[in-house]
Amino acid sequence: MSASIKIEGLNETLDAFDRLGAAGRREGRKAVRASLEKVRGDAIKSIQHGTKSGRVYERAGGANLSATHQASAPGEAPATDTGALAGSIQVTQQGMAGQVATKLEYGFWLEYGTLQMAERPFLRPALAENQQYIIDQFARAIRQAVQEFNQ
Repeated sequence: MSASIKIEGLNETLDAFDRLGAAGRREGRKAVRASLEKVRGDAIKSIQHGTKSGRVYERAGGANLSATHQASAPGEAPATDTGALAGSIQVTQQGMAGQVATKLEYGFWLEYGTLQMAERPFLRPALAENQQYIIDQFARAIRQAVQEFNQ
């Protein structure tokens, strides 16, 4: 399960990196990696430290679990419990393409909700909050590649 964005002019941007040769491809991959890692980090942060205003309930705590848990409210990122969701968010990159995702099946249901539960999105907000960061990374990469290309 992952979130995605559509980038206007993406093909032209990728062509520009290609025309800048090895420096363009290298800097472009660096921009993709930095963007992916920033989105991943912010998604994890929203789970572990974001505002949670859902119900507080008692549970049978194991050795690593507290006796109470503060759940997230609808629309908030999920509240961390065991750390499995936050720990499962991974980055994969292949050239100028990448993905931030979790393979945990319940991650999809948290992100998009179910008939019985409102969504608790964590990937889409992290991506949306980082749109300017991503644009800035690509602009920096192009500037760097052009500078190297012209030397």
